[in-house]
Amino acid sequence: MKKAKLINGIFYLFFSLLILAVGVAISNRWYTYSINVTHSLTGIVYVIKKNEPVAKGDYVGFRWRGDKFYSKDAIFVKVVKGVAGDVVTVKGNDVFINGEYVGTAKEKSARGLPLETIKPTVLKEGEYFVGTPNKDSYDSRYESVGTIKQKELIGRAYELF
Repeated sequence: MKKAKLINGIFYLFFSLLILAVGVAISNRWYTYSINVTHSLTGIVYVIKKNEPVAKGDYVGFRWRGDKFYSKDAIFVKVVKGVAGDVVTVKGNDVFINGEYVGTAKEKSARGLPLETIKPTVLKEGEYFVGTPNKDSYDSRYESVGTIKQKELIGRAYELF
């Protein structure tokens, strides 16, 4: 009897995973998924609705350009902090959008590599300043990240858990 319950349990687990895998495969036409491997956001898994417009305050998923820290095409999820027409100013390493404090850019990464603060700018159409509440986030405060262009966006992101 125990063996039959075990076999049934394994069957239902396999069947459930199969249904989940098929659902994810089918949904890839409209959605993609991202796992947050840092502490920059509170969520761990995000679903990104492809080509959904984003606004200030929304989570956004985008493909990374690649640099010394992360590989090209890694999927990043951040919060849209600035949009077209917003003014980015810098005082020392403190970064502001429309006069509102966004965060302080660090001079060195956790690995000790030098980091440059973003230059003051006015965001153009199709350009986004992205960030997170975490002081250690690698985001638009840094010149190497800079603003994110519309063509790099995947879409609006939603925290699953």
